[in-house]
Amino acid sequence: MNENTREVFESTADATAISKPEEIHHYLWDRIATLELQPGTKLSEVKLAQMFSCSRIPVREAVRRLNAEGALDSQPQRGSFVSRIDMNRVRQVRYLREVLETRVVMDAYDAGLLQPLLPLLRNMLQEQQDMIRFNELIKLTDADTRFHDLFYQLQNKEFVQQHTGRHDIHYIRARRFALGIERSDDERMDDSVNIVSQHVRMVHAIEQGDRAALEQELVHHFRNINHTLERVVNDEAFKTVFQVND
Repeated sequence: MNENTREVFESTADATAISKPEEIHHYLWDRIATLELQPGTKLSEVKLAQMFSCSRIPVREAVRRLNAEGALDSQPQRGSFVSRIDMNRVRQVRYLREVLETRVVMDAYDAGLLQPLLPLLRNMLQEQQDMIRFNELIKLTDADTRFHDLFYQLQNKEFVQQHTGRHDIHYIRARRFALGIERSDDERMDDSVNIVSQHVRMVHAIEQGDRAALEQELVHHFRNINHTLERVVNDEAFKTVFQVND
């Protein structure tokens, strides 16, 4: 084997060596983020290794990363468990999102970038309202994300999103509760309808050229998750889902 061939072989081997932890990490992250793996669920390294046809070493690497990201809690002699949703973390991220995204949207408004987008925004609202009508709340999560992402893309402000909970496992799961996806209580649909209604009022403010109303609606919208979750976390049915440290 010549030197060049050896370098290619070693490079390929390295890529293969890190692909399994990445695969396991992605698998677990997705199921934790969507609450398919509920808070408190215990992971089995043995079963994961069997599932992915590997040793326990890649599994442990994936678990280590998920611990660092707050998705898992590992306890000596007990194992690794899906973390509960940390309400303190959710409140912190929500505050950052209110401050940063309000500024992003208002900068776009002041630059005259929102009025030309009204046809697109109206179409997005219609899609959201149709999802409410047909009780497609999982699709509504993606539609809500696309609606908000649009504002970041207008002036290349995507870098701000890393501070607004886009990849925060606690805030991601909390949003699903705020949209009613994981709940069966009587108010779950009310919460989803309320969020879409707030989008409607935001777009209406843009149509009317009412800067003050738009800013007010944005602040109100980002605080909406507080009102929903503060009610839900006190429900006995969700005591095992949320971690509340006042």
